[in-house]
Amino acid sequence: MERCLTELLSGGGIPAARHCGAAVGVSNDPELCRLNAHRSALKEMLTRQFRRTVCIHEAGHAVIYALGGSSWQGLAVAPAGSELWSHSTQRGVVMKDLWGACELPDGPLLSPYLTWDEEQLFYRANRREFDSVHRSMAASLGATRSRQVLADVRRFVRLRVCGALAGPIAETYYEGTEFDVWAAEGWMDRESDVEITQGLAGLLPYRSEFEHACAVTSEALRRPEVWRSVLALTDELERAGSMSADEIAKFMPKPDFDWPPSAATRWRGRNRLEQ
Repeated sequence: MERCLTELLSGGGIPAARHCGAAVGVSNDPELCRLNAHRSALKEMLTRQFRRTVCIHEAGHAVIYALGGSSWQGLAVAPAGSELWSHSTQRGVVMKDLWGACELPDGPLLSPYLTWDEEQLFYRANRREFDSVHRSMAASLGATRSRQVLADVRRFVRLRVCGALAGPIAETYYEGTEFDVWAAEGWMDRESDVEITQGLAGLLPYRSEFEHACAVTSEALRRPEVWRSVLALTDELERAGSMSADEIAKFMPKPDFDWPPSAATRWRGRNRLEQ
């Protein structure tokens, strides 16, 4: 399973997924600061075919984050034939036992609001504290600015959830199957993309946030121009083995700063169609 937890929960970034979770690589450190990565324990050796899948997964994360206006600091994948591999992040953290890695830029700290339940095996989100902290921070800015700040923070979290889910969703599209989050590998694993994204979705105001993120991310990846970006980035990552922010930017789609839409917008739109 890949962990694309690219510091998803720390001030760095947040991805997640079945093979690579940009929000999945949760460590036991105070900030849950891990990089999106593939764990080498899944395979004895990284075959060329599986390496292509790792690249698809990482490219899916990167393209969806870019679609929402975010960016990557770097992408990397282990050489074909590797049995052990490690990666040094731009923050000086050495990641071991992985197949691929990706790094996001800094953002709001999210790890303090998620707690792993060792008995129930899922992340508990403290949305009340999350809302209270950010409302207090925004209170001094005036009513209009305060509302915008809260909307921006929620959009940040929503984009992190979508970007993290994009890895496993891109994999299924590449394999020619439909993505079924409930059938995805890694449930009840604290380093699973799915578990981390579901926890992060709990910080958002609507009950349907997780399902909403799955739906809008699936729809976005099915756009021809978005999927072309995924494939083009995959080809280059597969060839180069590692890519800098500037190199990644050449393959990114035009950002849409209104994406992803909130779960409320989607629900209201559906209601209007039904009326």
